[in-house]
Amino acid sequence: MQWDSSLYDKNHSFVSQYGCELLKYLPQNKQQKILDLGCGTGDLSYEI
Repeated sequence: MQWDSSLYDKNHSFVSQYGCELLKYLPQNKQQKILDLGCGTGDLSYEI
């Protein structure tokens, strides 16, 4: 079985939608490092 990002977005887009609200709480510190261990299509990783 191969990863299908469009299928994930179709069935689980609510995951990224819930997470978008949390992005405003991230400090705006360019020296900060963030380890993204999530899964999905990378929508939130792109925003970070």
